[in-house]
Amino acid sequence: MKKILLTLSFFSLIFCVNNLFAKDNLAEVTAYPSKLTVAQGEKFWIKVDIKIQKDRYTYSFKLQEGEFGGPTQSEIHFAPENEIKIAGKIRPSKPKVKYDSAFFMNLEYYKGKFSVEVPVIANKALDFSKDRILAKAFLQICTEENCLPPDFYIGRVLPEIYSSKNTISQDQDKDNTDAAVITNTDQVDQAKSNNTNSTAQISQGDSKTITTKSQEKIQESRQGGIFSFLWFAMTAGALALLTPCVFPMIPITVSFFTKRSESHPGKALRDSTIYATGIIFTFTAIGFLLAIIFGATGIRDFASNGWVNLAIGILFIVFAFNLFGAFEIQIPTKFLNVLNAKSGSSSGVISVLLMGLTFSLTSFTCTVPFVGSALIAASGGEWFYPIIGMLGFSAVFAAPFFLLSLFPSFLKKMPKSGGWMNNIKVVMGFLEIAFALKFISNVDLVWGIGILPKDLFLAIWTGISLLITLYILGLFRFELDSPIEKVSTLRVTNAIIFAAITFYLMGGLFGRPLGELDAFLPPAEYQEIMNSGRNTNASIMNNNLKSNNNQNNNVNSNNDSKGITTKNNSVWLDNLQSGLELAKTSNQNVLLDFTGFTCTNCRWMEQNMFKKPEVQNLLDQMVKVRLFTDRYEEPYLSNKKFQQEKFGSIELPLYVILKPTGEVIATETFTRDYPEFLNFLRMGISTNL
Repeated sequence: MKKILLTLSFFSLIFCVNNLFAKDNLAEVTAYPSKLTVAQGEKFWIKVDIKIQKDRYTYSFKLQEGEFGGPTQSEIHFAPENEIKIAGKIRPSKPKVKYDSAFFMNLEYYKGKFSVEVPVIANKALDFSKDRILAKAFLQICTEENCLPPDFYIGRVLPEIYSSKNTISQDQDKDNTDAAVITNTDQVDQAKSNNTNSTAQISQGDSKTITTKSQEKIQESRQGGIFSFLWFAMTAGALALLTPCVFPMIPITVSFFTKRSESHPGKALRDSTIYATGIIFTFTAIGFLLAIIFGATGIRDFASNGWVNLAIGILFIVFAFNLFGAFEIQIPTKFLNVLNAKSGSSSGVISVLLMGLTFSLTSFTCTVPFVGSALIAASGGEWFYPIIGMLGFSAVFAAPFFLLSLFPSFLKKMPKSGGWMNNIKVVMGFLEIAFALKFISNVDLVWGIGILPKDLFLAIWTGISLLITLYILGLFRFELDSPIEKVSTLRVTNAIIFAAITFYLMGGLFGRPLGELDAFLPPAEYQEIMNSGRNTNASIMNNNLKSNNNQNNNVNSNNDSKGITTKNNSVWLDNLQSGLELAKTSNQNVLLDFTGFTCTNCRWMEQNMFKKPEVQNLLDQMVKVRLFTDRYEEPYLSNKKFQQEKFGSIELPLYVILKPTGEVIATETFTRDYPEFLNFLRMGISTNL
């Protein structure tokens, strides 16, 4: 069993390395400052050199759009974001120009080596011989045949000075102070004139970060001392177990330790302890490491990365087929010997630790308020309270899975466990394929491929549930299964349960709500999202704005804001500035929804809370704006930056009620407390405009 798991881990790691890190071979990034040491508030230049792999190219830093859309423009960012920021217009090398038959227009592009000089300002005193500052080039790498999804290519700012003849003018700096991430290009003004900047200023001239409701609770717990804060962190960990992101790991944990109990009998307590410890330390360590290197949203960006989701999905599918007994993959003996030697035991613990790592990655796809606040604090240089809080949070978060991992060892001790234990493994294998589909769906949504709509997703789940039903009844079996002499009462009972699940899922194909399961499905407005991704990088949705209820008489026919109309005819805009303007003319407040394509908690709220009649009635009395934050292109990058800078938060979902002037009335996040959410929405109706 150990060899199997090490094999799966080996191939999954190879896959991740090839696609997450070996991608850097496509583009090499190095950067040099104009000064080796700079004081806080000092302005200087950084030159970023980029080398594209032979026979490949990337597009220029200019926003290029025509009648049929345009390519992804290149961008430059720096990390950590709290230490350095862009302070003016960039000065890139002169690009080449060619006619592109896909977009029917001439496009600017780069091949080989090129450079870009970026004016920046230091938010703190920096010494590049000691401080680690990263240059992040956001590029879409293409060949003549196809293009890879846009991604970040990262290099360190080296402690080597380059000579810059440029100066940063006061006017240039002023023009870019309030710009979003993408505003380091020459096309910012054009983007704003096209109404593509969704991150309007909330209060004119007010740059103060707004404290959300969840952050206020965290601050109150810290004022009570370390034990009060630790108790709050542990309570937050317990509540996080109610989020939908945790559910996929239940069958995966059971199936993993069911297999392991066969090959390593008598080591269940040790393995479960290692598993729980692995969850605690990988959850804390990875979160902090990525927050420090890439900023507060680093772990969320990593967890929503298409390649990461694809790797996890493939890993689960491979592991499922292994549970079916389809194959036993062997990796080189030399590699196994090295791993065994590192583990210090012939029974090894690396595979258990890797399962803990997998758990941490999947759970990070739902960034709950406490974790988000801790990572923001860590990215800003604070250590003590965030580490204590994350350890307390993850310890409670891991506790039920410690017990769950012990469960298969108790089943193994029951009489005649051999035959039906293999049946359990097969059923768990089917469930793993079902949950692997969720990660593949994440890839589809993040990359905007458009191959896995909600109906197809549900049809596959329905088919899997039907196969489980037929398997339990013995209508087919796998190689390692024992022949079934008779169908027992227990088998019939389990078959009835899965048959009921099959019919329940079939109801979803005809529009019936599926409750908790709706959180794992693609958004109901799937097609609109896909269409918008194909047609423009400047808007989330590409439907014409439709009106709803009393908004109908207030929408100017010349308003070029874009949005989406849901199946219940509720209108969601994708542009905050347009939402505030509409709120002024309609004399309504604004509900701002920060959400994500891969956010399971967001889907749960949309399907199980927003559709309640009283909630819908309150929503219809406000102008609704929805900003997605988890794609690596505009406007999603600007949306994410806006949320973090204005609200000091990266939690998803985050709901904010605003007056038409931009004044914040109240904030709320994921909750299962129906009365609490109603009270939150009522504040948007009762508050004077």
